[in-house]
Amino acid sequence: MSNKNNKPYQIEYDAFQKFIKGKSFTLKEIFILSIKSFLSLFEGIIRNVPGAMGFKLRYYYYRLVCKKIGKNVLIDVGVILSGPKNISIDDYTWIDCYCILNAMLGEIKIGKRNHIAPYVFIGSRDPVTIEDYVAIGASSKIYSNSQVVIANKRMSGPMIPEEDKAFHSAPVYLRKDSFLGANVVVLPGVEIGEGAVVAANSLVIRSVSPWTVVMGSPAKRFMKREKIKDTY
Repeated sequence: MSNKNNKPYQIEYDAFQKFIKGKSFTLKEIFILSIKSFLSLFEGIIRNVPGAMGFKLRYYYYRLVCKKIGKNVLIDVGVILSGPKNISIDDYTWIDCYCILNAMLGEIKIGKRNHIAPYVFIGSRDPVTIEDYVAIGASSKIYSNSQVVIANKRMSGPMIPEEDKAFHSAPVYLRKDSFLGANVVVLPGVEIGEGAVVAANSLVIRSVSPWTVVMGSPAKRFMKREKIKDTY
């Protein structure tokens, strides 16, 4: 793990690499992982508390464990924030139910007044940056690393040792006022430009120009979108 953002979770990473190679854990690793497992039990309980009480519990809990949680952030029922020390969420953003944000190996930064709809997955090895006023449709997936074909390497999977994996990793950016429809997939190295719209069920393999509407698999330009004026 070369990214500096991995340091808070180095012990989990090292322990998992030992596990898939059949090596034994040290007593220190066993002790620390046991403490973290106990804390995960508490997180699992508050993750599923419904209603206003659940919103409040999750808000105050994640303010303690995340890198940043802004004012009036809503974290809905069933949301999983994996690697919270690498996750920042700014003011008035709603992470809707059953989303998964995996920042164990990288950083996820989410701006203000965004909505991430139910069942969205965001996986970060290189940084994923989502600016302000962004909407991400239900069941969309954003990856800053993906499997690739490399000679003498296996396609990456969690049970393959790190040195044998074949993957590509690059930052992803969703700029201000961009919009992803439902079931969109965004791959590593993509920048969704300011005000750009990606239609539902699209696969985005290259960057999208500002104020452009794209659709398809792979996504291609469909039309231009008129710029909007800032109101506040």
